[in-house]
Amino acid sequence: MRPVAHTFSFRIKHDYDTTKTGITIPVELTDGSNVVQIDAKLDTGASFCIFERAYGEMLGLNVEGGAQALVSTANSTFQAFGHWLTMTALGFQFDVMVYFAADENIRRSVLGRRGFIDQLRLCLIEHDGELYVSKYDDE
Repeated sequence: MRPVAHTFSFRIKHDYDTTKTGITIPVELTDGSNVVQIDAKLDTGASFCIFERAYGEMLGLNVEGGAQALVSTANSTFQAFGHWLTMTALGFQFDVMVYFAADENIRRSVLGRRGFIDQLRLCLIEHDGELYVSKYDDE
């Protein structure tokens, strides 16, 4: 079978530093008039967008008042709580459920498949540190 060439177009090009761990994306979470800015890591293996508990508290949320989820990673399992918020990243805005870790010792924020990746079309060129992004339904 012969390979077929494909052409894609993207609205945003995000450059990231390949010498640093992970692909960092600046994110803004909003709940009413409360806003926090976060540097989160793109994680194609994560099912959800999960943020440090402290960010939920900065938004004035009762973290445990959200939808409970048990999150499994390669080396552990932890509890998180989901809240509907507005997330802005790379110039795109989504009303999505994001999760906050129950444990204050979890110090990593990730953008996962539900709530971020499922909203977008992505092209990653790791060699050059380039992430191309469009909303899923953009032409």
